[in-house]
Amino acid sequence: MSDATATPPDLPAPREPRWIYWVVGAAVVVVAVIGLLVYNTQQNNEEAQQKAEELAQKFEAAGLPVPEDLDALVNTLGTDGGAVCDDPDAALRKAILYDLLTNGASFVGRRPVIFDRRFVRGELLILETYCPEELDGFRDTIDDLKVDDTIKD
Repeated sequence: MSDATATPPDLPAPREPRWIYWVVGAAVVVVAVIGLLVYNTQQNNEEAQQKAEELAQKFEAAGLPVPEDLDALVNTLGTDGGAVCDDPDAALRKAILYDLLTNGASFVGRRPVIFDRRFVRGELLILETYCPEELDGFRDTIDDLKVDDTIKD
């Protein structure tokens, strides 16, 4: 018989380098712990409290509802306005705003509506308080829309 039909000798199973898994796992745990210690979710300082109080006063003067606990404003808006001030005049934010200003139909009947300017008064006050440099761009967006006094007092 030829050697081609002979069965190969049993080779030892390759050893897995388990120490690599332990090192990678330990590194992941260390990075996670450092991330948890360094990450600060709240900007609850004196500046954030002051801006939240100023915004609450503006909301009250405008006739808008004010949260009972100002910590909601502090935790949401912090010192820089949070997501509201994160490029409010960007294309995606405009698309979301335009999507919200529709008649509520889900398909063929969906179309824009004439809305009351008071719908965006809260956002304008937030921009005025936290990031006044973004206010003009957002006002330009609002000025391009059809508004009227649609809410009866």
